[in-house]
Amino acid sequence: MLRFLFLFLTVSFTFLSCSEPLDAEKIEVHKFLLDSESKDSIEIVVPKGAVEFPGAQPEDMLGLYTIYSKKVRLEDFAIEVEFITLSGVEQDDIVQEKLEEIKIESESFRLIKQQSDGFFFESKEINGDLNYSFIKIIVAKTKYAVVFPEPKPDGNTSMEEAKFMYDIINKQI
Repeated sequence: MLRFLFLFLTVSFTFLSCSEPLDAEKIEVHKFLLDSESKDSIEIVVPKGAVEFPGAQPEDMLGLYTIYSKKVRLEDFAIEVEFITLSGVEQDDIVQEKLEEIKIESESFRLIKQQSDGFFFESKEINGDLNYSFIKIIVAKTKYAVVFPEPKPDGNTSMEEAKFMYDIINKQI
């Protein structure tokens, strides 16, 4: 009986550790309307079947602007979208501002890929672990959205996970 249990655990571990790598090219996507209940919704590319969940409730920032968030999830895809109700912003300025913020906050920062609407990067956490992430900016008439991976319980996103999500939201359809 013990031999059977050992064999079962070994085969299970081997099967689970040989899972197929994440590949954004194989994922069927569509344009998804975020924040659809507002008058100025935003479209983003997500995997088919992804669902929007509430995030943080709107918070008034001294009457200057409002900030709130939503989450979009599906199996290996989990992003958070932070909305800032501020009109007249330039996408390039927001991307540069976010890039500078992360450089200051991170002990070690490495830019992996930059696009006009965002970037993919690596940072070293306080505990020494590497974390991979991205920022994508979407500007609408009365607000802009900052898209990034939803924080994980352990705090770190692997390069494979972050690249998978980054490639999906940047797919052209």
